[in-house]
Amino acid sequence: MAYALAHHRLEGAENAARRRDTTTLDWYRNTAAPALARLAHSTRLGPRIVIAPNEDEMIRGPHSDTPYYVLGPDTTGPDTTGAAQFLAALADDASGHIAATGLEELVEAHAAVICLTGRRSPDQTLRSFAITRLPATVFTDHTDDAAVLGRDLVHEAAHNWLNDALAALHITIPDDETYFSPWRGTQWPAYGFLHACFAFPLTMIYAARARLRATGAGNAVLADHERQQRPRLDAAQDDFTRAVKLIPDPGLRERLDTVFQHARTL
Repeated sequence: MAYALAHHRLEGAENAARRRDTTTLDWYRNTAAPALARLAHSTRLGPRIVIAPNEDEMIRGPHSDTPYYVLGPDTTGPDTTGAAQFLAALADDASGHIAATGLEELVEAHAAVICLTGRRSPDQTLRSFAITRLPATVFTDHTDDAAVLGRDLVHEAAHNWLNDALAALHITIPDDETYFSPWRGTQWPAYGFLHACFAFPLTMIYAARARLRATGAGNAVLADHERQQRPRLDAAQDDFTRAVKLIPDPGLRERLDTVFQHARTL
């Protein structure tokens, strides 16, 4: 949580400084720490901050292709706090599904701040994303089904984990290498392709395990997710075998390969 909040404070302070907004900059420097900590709720995976900002509160900037949100002084208002309390139960239930799949350590460390970007029906496409400037924060739509939310938290926590691993090991993936992505139906840079080959197999593993206790629409969504992922993982196998060699660290390379190959057995 401290790691996530530190990056929100840095991002918010930088944005305020660029706008020459000294009041907000001072808030991030002097007041933010206790104010933001009060937003945390207790869940099965430890303290989480769960927020649901309006679309007009999202930031559009050069650091992300998708509008994102930074915790700031407005998040301490009664409306946002009320929304977080209402949605905290959904996040807590999702934590229970994640814990039952054995993936709790991943989400506990890499999804401390959960930004729910909108409610969708089960038949709609859900969007979720993470950005490197805000590690341990995930952005995702939800369907009011905790088992489905758990899948998307696992997916984005995986992206955050891999970003941190690459940074910790000082690994830069060449940006001139591309591979065919079955998830996008086009050639994709190696960095994004390897991310997909880690995050989607983990959601496959999650779905196969969580579906055993999920009911109703959630069970159907997870079963459909498994059916969709199998042919995509099969199609990505040869390119993944080549792309993973771009990672020079044997431990990280083995971790990605183990996850990918295990998902293919399901």
